[in-house]
Amino acid sequence: MSATVSTTSRILTEDVLTLQDARRELAKATGRRPDKSTCYRWCLKGVGGTKLEHIRLGDRILTSRQALTRFIEARTAKS
Repeated sequence: MSATVSTTSRILTEDVLTLQDARRELAKATGRRPDKSTCYRWCLKGVGGTKLEHIRLGDRILTSRQALTRFIEARTAKS
């Protein structure tokens, strides 16, 4: 199974979020909502070698609540 299929399957079986939804989730936790370009950059370029897992479905980028958690945990572990 390729990495793309694995990521797609994982995201679609989790609590799917649009990037807008992901920003709202982060605002609940931190009190601040990251800019949409920040979330987009986390998906495409990542931070310190860690990318936010995502998929593209049409013109939308989708991630999941669990992918956000994995991203935060990975960034925290590298601190």
